[in-house]
Amino acid sequence: GVGQTPKWPQRLKVAPERVRTFSGGSDGAFRKDTTQWVARVNHYKTLVPDLGTDKIRNVMDMNTLYGGFAAALINDPLWVMNVVSSYGLNSLNVVYDRGLIGTYNDWCEAFSTYPRTYDLLHVDGLFSAESHRCEMKYVLLEMDRILRPAGYVIMRESPHFVNSVKNLATGMRWNCHQRDTEDAKNGDQKLLICQKKDWRSSKAASE
Repeated sequence: GVGQTPKWPQRLKVAPERVRTFSGGSDGAFRKDTTQWVARVNHYKTLVPDLGTDKIRNVMDMNTLYGGFAAALINDPLWVMNVVSSYGLNSLNVVYDRGLIGTYNDWCEAFSTYPRTYDLLHVDGLFSAESHRCEMKYVLLEMDRILRPAGYVIMRESPHFVNSVKNLATGMRWNCHQRDTEDAKNGDQKLLICQKKDWRSSKAASE
């Protein structure tokens, strides 16, 4: 199957044969996901104008399926680390077959950031899927650690988790605002757009 993978860049938009090796995976689902993420990324760029410019270079998609978010950004001056949850669908081979990079991670544990941190973290449904395994505040603290000062977070979640994260993020000195998704009629998901403050303690500032 791998030997029949199309050449770059065609392979980015062609459903790999291995998309059918896990539950729910199909050519149709892959095509729908690809189209959906183009619309979503276009909407993101209206909410985070720096996305698509050289101000955001290192990006992480923290809970990807097919790598659709990264594929929709392929013409922008950035790179995306695609992270597949080690407790989710085993779809990392599809990410690789598209010509993208990625890894597994259990977000109840730390993520190795050597040698870089990130300008933008994208989170799609991670808390809804895995909040039963560990407390959300610890995942947010890990996100704060790997996010650069003035870096952004784009979170797609249920309204419940958006509200909960917004309250916790205030304590971490993130500036956050809630927005509708690209489908304003969709009440099942909301967006939370956050930016990490570049701050120092008053003692450090006086020195």
